[in-house]
Amino acid sequence: MGRHGHVRIDGKKTSQVIQVYVHQQFPLEFRGIASAWIEAQDWKSVAEDEVLARARYDELLDMVEEHCSHLVQQNNILGGPNYLQLVNDARARFQANPVCMARIISRCLSEERKIITSTRANLQECQIELDDSIIELQKKIQMADVKIKSIDEHLKEWQDEVEQLNGSPVSQQLQMRKIGIDRMLEALNQARLDVCNLIGNTLKLAEQVVSRVVDEELRSWKLRQQQACIGAPIDTSLHKLQNWFMVAALALDKQLQQLRKLPELDPQFPPSDLLSLRTQCEQTAHCLFIKLLKNALVVEKQPNSAQRPLILKTNVRFSVKTRFLVNHSSFNWMPKVTLIFDKDFDEIGAVNGFRKFNFNPKGVSKMMDANEKTGLVAQFERLVLVEEKYKSNRQTESLLAVTEELHFITCVMELKLPGLRMEVETSTLPLVVISSTAQGHGAWASILWSAMAADLQPKNLLFLTPPTVTWPQLSEVLSWQFQAMSERGLDEQQLAMLKDKFVDDTDGLVSWNKFYKCDATWVWIEGILSLIKNHLLSIWRDGHIMGFISRDSTIVLLKDKPHGTFLLRFSETKEGAITFSWVDHSTGAARVHAVEPYKKELSISNLADILRHYRLTDPSSRSVNPLLYLYPDTPRDEAFGKYYTKPAENTDGYVLRNSGHWSVHPTPPPSPEENRSMESSLNNMDSSLNNMDSGMNNMDTSLSNMDPSINTMDPNINSIIRNMDFDTTMELFPELSDMGGPLHGFQLNY
Repeated sequence: MGRHGHVRIDGKKTSQVIQVYVHQQFPLEFRGIASAWIEAQDWKSVAEDEVLARARYDELLDMVEEHCSHLVQQNNILGGPNYLQLVNDARARFQANPVCMARIISRCLSEERKIITSTRANLQECQIELDDSIIELQKKIQMADVKIKSIDEHLKEWQDEVEQLNGSPVSQQLQMRKIGIDRMLEALNQARLDVCNLIGNTLKLAEQVVSRVVDEELRSWKLRQQQACIGAPIDTSLHKLQNWFMVAALALDKQLQQLRKLPELDPQFPPSDLLSLRTQCEQTAHCLFIKLLKNALVVEKQPNSAQRPLILKTNVRFSVKTRFLVNHSSFNWMPKVTLIFDKDFDEIGAVNGFRKFNFNPKGVSKMMDANEKTGLVAQFERLVLVEEKYKSNRQTESLLAVTEELHFITCVMELKLPGLRMEVETSTLPLVVISSTAQGHGAWASILWSAMAADLQPKNLLFLTPPTVTWPQLSEVLSWQFQAMSERGLDEQQLAMLKDKFVDDTDGLVSWNKFYKCDATWVWIEGILSLIKNHLLSIWRDGHIMGFISRDSTIVLLKDKPHGTFLLRFSETKEGAITFSWVDHSTGAARVHAVEPYKKELSISNLADILRHYRLTDPSSRSVNPLLYLYPDTPRDEAFGKYYTKPAENTDGYVLRNSGHWSVHPTPPPSPEENRSMESSLNNMDSSLNNMDSGMNNMDTSLSNMDPSINTMDPNINSIIRNMDFDTTMELFPELSDMGGPLHGFQLNY
């Protein structure tokens, strides 16, 4: 199935999608094979046009059959679906009525979209629920404020009544007033209990809000930031998150103020149950406030140098930006942030050779700056790391490669509020420190792997026992690399080819050794990324490079296509190179040829010009371009015309020329029939050679019986004879025709 804008659906939603196809009795396997093609068609319109429906029906089944042929070529048909049977079933069902198939696919895609839309809606609904909870929290706090204000006003009335009562002589009327005053006091105490209970209920809602903000939304943002660092097209803005932190912090601060004010209403006669309830509420509000503040410090911009995020090079400057998400003028404070490298990493001493670094100069600290839009931020510029040398002179052999060491920068903030002092910490994502640019490939491989295995907990020694990852995890990350570099990720067919390179585990897991440590498959991918970035960006972005396809699959795709159909694919043997393969029907049988991969040549000529000027030269000196149609059927100039280099204008009277690329016309390998014909020819040749030997013996005998004068012939005659054909020799030397013996099969020794 398609990616649907990278929306992830859970197991329940996946089951719903599967049930759609089961209910419609349409093979889900077809959906997976031709995912991009199916999503690109307007099936509603196709279902209204029988001719168009027939064409789409044929195209889909051809795709499935090609996929099956590919599996046969790869010897990968065991344990999977019986595609041939699925095709036969589809033909039996839709051959006479392809419109029916179009209608079914249209319904299936419609149901899919509903499920995906509901998934997006669920994500938005969670945030809407959080916003609603915050609004409800604010309403309850305002309600408590109103009640407290009302109690305060009634308390002043009660105090005035008490003063008047104390200064008046005792009388029956005063006794009645005293009873009314006591009842007023009871009502005030009850009102305070009601307010305290209201605050207690409000704190339950506040606890839910804080849990959602810290445990879910903050964690989700950190995961998105990590994915964005490795290329995911994800929004990492802090606007919503900071707003939730601010509102929750202000609400809790307000509730603490309300709780502290309650005893002032009647300090002389506070009910015991009110004191107990107030203390409990105040402790809860304080704990929630602390939890919020302790998690409000984030690394807004991860360490970044000239290469890639999270890869730092010694003695090369880099930057880090932190933000504190709780900022309000009523707090009136300016905290200081200090950066510490590998803080509290005790395992360093236990791991041989694990390098230790520090900032140069040491002690990096900065006061946060207040900004109306961004809040409290600390931007660290021109940071430099240097390696600390071991005091002992002994050589230590590291258990980890340099690029497998994961490091962290911890940001420590001093928080000072009235009655509250503490340190707030947060750490960067795992980073790798290199000393040479050549280590960049391995460093990025480690960053990708640590991100796929992330649980947001610092793990410096992750690669002592590197975890495996699933193919769905890796395939998404691989696609992100191309998406980030070129705005075009990998499609399902390209990922299917890559899966064969990365996955050799029966459970579909990928090991660190397979990815980088031993097989270094990632280095091959890096070479291709560099090739695209430097030479093929526009052509790749426009989808003209199939890229990831094996030689065997190339033959399967091209052999039944028209003469001159070609495709572009990345070399599997030459790192960071591209080749093109084309089909040749000039000899009758289909021959698929591939040119030697291009790499350095692309620095001189762009690929489109190479395709345009490529020539094959055969023994008759004919020169032709064998590249006619980009797979599946786009004329070459139509596909690549806009990339051609325009020839320079002729200003000096010379005829312009092109620097072309050419090859000697390849000799196709013999077919099985040609092999059998060749063997027969060789047998006949052996017989002819035997006859020739007999003829030569007869010639020797005849020469010995000839007139002795023949021996007086010019010695150069023998040389002349050896360089003439048979007919010419007979004309110059007719006496040779009088020799006895048969001449059939006679040949001169050249």
